Amino acid sequence: MKHSSGVDSSHHAPRNTRGEARRQRLLCAARDVFLEKGYNGASINEIVARAGGSLSTLYKQFGSKEGLFVAALEAHAANVWTRLEEGRNRPPQDVLFELAQGLIDLIFAQSHLRLIRSIAAEAERTPELGRLFLERGPDRTRRELADYLQSQHERGTIHVEDPRAAASMFTGMVLGEWMIGALVGRVPTIDTEERNHRARICTDMFLTGLRGMAERN
Repeated sequence: MKHSSGVDSSHHAPRNTRGEARRQRLLCAARDVFLEKGYNGASINEIVARAGGSLSTLYKQFGSKEGLFVAALEAHAANVWTRLEEGRNRPPQDVLFELAQGLIDLIFAQSHLRLIRSIAAEAERTPELGRLFLERGPDRTRRELADYLQSQHERGTIHVEDPRAAASMFTGMVLGEWMIGALVGRVPTIDTEERNHRARICTDMFLTGLRGMAERN
């Protein structure tokens, strides 16, 4: 196919497709290695070996181990954020319930907990790593949720005076004491029924609280 410039773009599309495929393979391999071995134990050479390709491709795509880590972290959490983006026209009680389910599934996986512990240990020596993890992981989740709550407030489906504070309260309520215990080795055994119960009761309490505040005002 030729554009008006006379350049034949048919030669570029396959290369772009192959480049994206290489990127996705690297992200998948990086996610697995980071989750299995933590940030410190993760080897760039092992990631490349699993994904195929070369070190030069990895550095060209992501710049550094930190850059790859951030990209893999965002790809790993993207499913949680997608629930909010795709839920703009759905009832908040459904969207928040599914978000709570997703957070529990994501955070309390043994592999994810190992990664968080390794980042916490490394952050004392490398504060930048801790900052990157917080900004691109938990902080972004709260920002995405705050934006969703603001959009629902503007539509009139819920009343939220401070979306950012409300987002922090909701995620804190969902993860709660389970998170503290899990980080120091008391990992909760959560089956589907218990996960759903936690997600539902947190959602109901949160929305009931918002309605109560709106009525008082």
